[in-house]
Amino acid sequence: MMVGIPQAWVAELDDQTALITDPDGRAAVLSEMAYAAHRRQEVDEDDLVDMLEIVESARLWALDGSETSGD
Repeated sequence: MMVGIPQAWVAELDDQTALITDPDGRAAVLSEMAYAAHRRQEVDEDDLVDMLEIVESARLWALDGSETSGD
């Protein structure tokens, strides 16, 4: 699935420390990067949807991890 996805976006997604530190902020950055890639026609609509779904999943993962570690 990640074949057509820009490597810069994947690299940002892989920064788990930043994601856990600020899940909502990182999700906003990743979403904006996804929309920008779409505007530049680097990804099509299907890839954009996949990227946005991954962002939301990563955000929820980070929120769950931060809540679990805070207990």
